[in-house]
Order: sequence, then structure tokens, then C-alpha cells
Amino acid sequence: MVWIARHLVWSSLGVCALLLLLGYAFVFRHQVARIRQADRIAVLNQERTSKEAYLKQLDALALEYSNYALEDIERARTMIPHEDDVPGILAMLEAAARASDLQLTAVNFAAADMTGIDVSNVGALAISISVQHGSYERFKLFLSSLQDNLRLFDVRSANINPAGASYTLTLRAYVWKKAI
Repeated sequence: MVWIARHLVWSSLGVCALLLLLGYAFVFRHQVARIRQADRIAVLNQERTSKEAYLKQLDALALEYSNYALEDIERARTMIPHEDDVPGILAMLEAAARASDLQLTAVNFAAADMTGIDVSNVGALAISISVQHGSYERFKLFLSSLQDNLRLFDVRSANINPAGASYTLTLRAYVWKKAI
């Protein structure tokens, strides 16, 4: 008792510290753990909800995909293939020119700008074509054969020189990006 009276301030601080430590160890630590667990459960519930919504969206897309005919799917894959297929495009252009009785004089391939393409999984290939030795009617026949082709092309520009019977086209062919 004498020692406590001499060291009253220090002993009362020690007892308070001991009570706080015991209170934390037996009461507050469990409450803090419950609060942390409740926060974690809320985050996990929110993540589960978002993943369930994404799964429902995937199920709806799978159902929609299963409703398409296999011929339509293959036709779409042919229209917009997964690779550039430059030799195939060149063969198509040569066949169209030959069928239209035009001479294919130049073909250039380059990466196309993506202006106006809102689909994130689609890329494009720019194709510049020069043909000559034909009338305007033959040129229209060439354009018609490109339009009837299964591969999807957009005509971006056309230059017509009637005096020299030469025509220049800029086309854009579409390609699915490899991420799909």
C-alpha cells in the first residue's frame, strides 16, 4: 500500500492500461473483427451480384447464338474472317477484274483507319486498287462483282478517269481481331 501511495499516478496509469488491454483483447478485438468481416461480406456480395449479372448476360448471348443457323455463322465468319487473308483478297480482286474484262494494274494493302467503326472487336484493312482498259459499264460490273462477293468490303473512295479509261478504288475489308 505504501508503494501504491508513492506511485499513485504511475500505478493508476498501469491499471488503466491493463484494463484497456484486457478490454481490447476480450471485447473490442471481436467487434473489430466482425466489422471487418461485415465489410468484406458486403464487398463479396456486391462482387457476386455483378458476376451473376454478367453470367446472365453470357447465358442470354449463348442462347441467342444457339438460335442462329450454322450456315449463317459460317457465312459471317467468311464475311469477316479472323485473319487478313491478303492472298485470298488478291485472288478475289483478280477474278472480279477478269470477269469484268478489266486489267488490274495495282493493288496496295495497308492498315485502315477505324473511323466510323463502333465495334471494338473488328479491325480493318485498307486496299487501294487501280484498274484500266475498260468502259464505265465494265467498271460498274467490277463493282457489282465485289458487292456480290462473300467477303465484306466498303468502298471508301472512287476516282474515275474516263479519258484514260482508268479507275482507282479505295476499299476497306474487315477482320475480327485475334482476341476473340
